[in-house]
Amino acid sequence: MAPTSGPAAPLTFEDWSYLQARLLWCYEGEVAAPNRRFFSRRNQLSAWWLQEGSVTVRLDGQTWTAGAGDWMFCGPHSLHQEFSPDARILSINFTLAWPSGDSLVDQVIRVPARDHPALGRAARTLLRFISKRFPLAGVGLRQHAVELADFFETQRLFAAWAQAYSKALLSIGVVPARMAGLDPRVLNLVRQLDRHDWRAPANDKKPARSAGLSAGHLDRLFVQQLGLTPHAYLQKRRLETALAALADSNVPAKKIAYDLGFSSPSHFTHWLRNATGKSPREVRTA
Repeated sequence: MAPTSGPAAPLTFEDWSYLQARLLWCYEGEVAAPNRRFFSRRNQLSAWWLQEGSVTVRLDGQTWTAGAGDWMFCGPHSLHQEFSPDARILSINFTLAWPSGDSLVDQVIRVPARDHPALGRAARTLLRFISKRFPLAGVGLRQHAVELADFFETQRLFAAWAQAYSKALLSIGVVPARMAGLDPRVLNLVRQLDRHDWRAPANDKKPARSAGLSAGHLDRLFVQQLGLTPHAYLQKRRLETALAALADSNVPAKKIAYDLGFSSPSHFTHWLRNATGKSPREVRTA
């Protein structure tokens, strides 16, 4: 997000439908000792409402500090975070990203909670529902079993909080990053890839046929628009899904491996080590 120099044409409903909005977790409590001070490798957005204590964030030579009564918003960047020993927060982790991978927000921002009461009310409402319906989910909300009605209610409450979040940013002059003009055929393929069943074999020719193009032409178009091939995009999403699942220590690595379409846990371990340099156990420990 960045200040704009002039008005831009509003995005359509179809444009906004490509925004990937996902709640990863929502909880309130003390910051565990291992998480108080470390270099956080992140690809998601965080919103911390400081109830007690303080937090300091360092990124690219800049420093931001928030105290009790402040919201701290962090973009999807790897950064140094340091919470005070008495820190207690309401934490919401989520993604708001375009198919290109660009985040709707990419800054670190501190705002006083008293200036944005709607943000706190929406956060409390979301937290109450999550705590009541999924008390054991912790940071593994994405992998937690859920009934359809509860899924829709979670989405509704998260959308209400995300709306308050965007209004708070707009009120201080920060404007959401817009989706670049992408070819509709590329967007259609992105949607197909986002819905891919990892346990089913990929069909590289089917998307091209539906777009009326050769597989090679669609690949070149995809690379021109997003900077990577459809196969690389799919593997990127696969890795993101694996890392998110490993963040929840309640999900066995063996189950994650089979859910992601690997024939064996050892195959999954080999693939993950090639991608990250770490085994599933090492990723989970880190």
